[in-house]
Amino acid sequence: MLVMGYDVKVDVDGMESLIQLDDTYPSIVDWHSATNFAMCLAREIHPDAVNIEFLECGEYEMEEYLQYPYIYEAPYAVQ
Repeated sequence: MLVMGYDVKVDVDGMESLIQLDDTYPSIVDWHSATNFAMCLAREIHPDAVNIEFLECGEYEMEEYLQYPYIYEAPYAVQ
């Protein structure tokens, strides 16, 4: 399994913020789900923010995981 990384840039009340994610999170499977996750995360971190805007999302292969021949997908579990 190729592990993809996502750099999601958001604007929180005029301040740019970069949220770095990868698809080892069970709920992230592509750039769209990474963007949705980042927007929810920004809202959770800044509950008093008036304006949170999506700016851009970069997608790339995670080089840290290239040394491993196979990485199993993380199971989605509700606790």
